Amino acid sequence: MKLDGSVYPDLEEPPHELQTDEEKADYLARICAAWDFGIVPDRDVFTLFAGWRTIFDQFPVPDSPAFNAFCQYFGWPHGAGRIFKAQYEVLDARDGRKDPYRDVV
Repeated sequence: MKLDGSVYPDLEEPPHELQTDEEKADYLARICAAWDFGIVPDRDVFTLFAGWRTIFDQFPVPDSPAFNAFCQYFGWPHGAGRIFKAQYEVLDARDGRKDPYRDVV
């Protein structure tokens, strides 16, 4: 298992293997956080995550766009995450208004 050590800036030595489901969930969250900030994972991460359906199901990161992108890529159900909205969308929803073009974009 080849891990991306760059997602472990808080450790002097990143792990070389992940033993427990919790360690895998931590790695998933770190990869998602990096991607959410623009650091796209390499092909090895996608290959590794292809076999992690149980980790995705047990430890979802539903508010992460990257998590939802992984789920969509693999054809797995998405978490019940929020889609981030612009301030005007929040205010419009509160007032009962909706952008008529939102669903076609």
